[in-house]
Amino acid sequence: MLRIVLIALAVIVVGFVGYSYQVSQPVVDGRLGAFEPQIADPSDAWTFARSEEGLIWVTAHEGNAVRGVNLTEVFGAEATADLVAFVADLDASAIDGVDLVESSFPLESLLTPLDYPAPSVAAGTNFKEHAEEVYSEDPPFLFPKLTPAGPWNETVPFVSRLDYEAELCMFPLADIDSAETLPGFGLVLCNDFTDRLTLIREIDLGEPLGRTGFASGKGCERCLPTGYLVVIPRSADFYLGLDLSLYVNEELRQQFSMSDVILPIESIISEAFASASMDYQKGNETVPLLPTGNIPKKTLILTGTAAGVMFRPVNFWNQAFYLQPGDVVRTEATYLGHLENVVVAD
Repeated sequence: MLRIVLIALAVIVVGFVGYSYQVSQPVVDGRLGAFEPQIADPSDAWTFARSEEGLIWVTAHEGNAVRGVNLTEVFGAEATADLVAFVADLDASAIDGVDLVESSFPLESLLTPLDYPAPSVAAGTNFKEHAEEVYSEDPPFLFPKLTPAGPWNETVPFVSRLDYEAELCMFPLADIDSAETLPGFGLVLCNDFTDRLTLIREIDLGEPLGRTGFASGKGCERCLPTGYLVVIPRSADFYLGLDLSLYVNEELRQQFSMSDVILPIESIISEAFASASMDYQKGNETVPLLPTGNIPKKTLILTGTAAGVMFRPVNFWNQAFYLQPGDVVRTEATYLGHLENVVVAD
């Protein structure tokens, strides 16, 4: 009898391990190919970057460099110090009429194009397939992303059960004081790295999703790299035409279109104001979603990720299913360039 019980237990364990391995495999097939980035047509969107030399109006992406006009040389350092203020003060005809003297700027020389205030506002399970893969039947939810935004090639400190999420970040070009009147938005590529172990340790499933666990698990150090390109669209729905991909050690792990998002940006903003009075737990502290009661201009709004993250409830037992020191996570998006982040054991 004991032998039968042991055999049955062995079969269950082997089956569980095998199932954990199976669900941890990539949901999309592919390998990293030649990088062929594009820049949006100026009639659809303006693209900007920044280097030590100043603010750059980007006209082409050359793979290892961008080509464009150094607007600081044209308009001066004071006028171009703040990208959002520069765009607000300068109409399309003024930029389009600039005498184009183009230069090449290596990607390694590019800085974060503007300063994003913290915290960011983030949407969870905002793509149907991602909600399904983590067994969530709840609607999309919001949480504060407390970690400051970092550069596109920032290293990410290794923690146990470290995970990635390719995301489109949007930021308002003016303060948002209510959900009724929205300004235009800028776009930048982001990766929402997550300390899943801390998230799971602190989450209280008796509370609404997002209120516990997420502020801590999503707030890990250097866990929000952002792109070297900022895109300012000329139409409100431009972002819905973007595609994102993510690779780990050149293996494709995520590939999705923003057209599949559940809550569009207008709904995320509405939900943020509806949740403004709610408390979010970070360890023993409570933190607000909107500390100032509004959404200040340039605040990053993470719009969510699709299927393909590493976390599954059934594979949480094994660190081997998650990011390891030395892993290279590469995130790409239409018109937004790429991120390249190495996981390091600090």
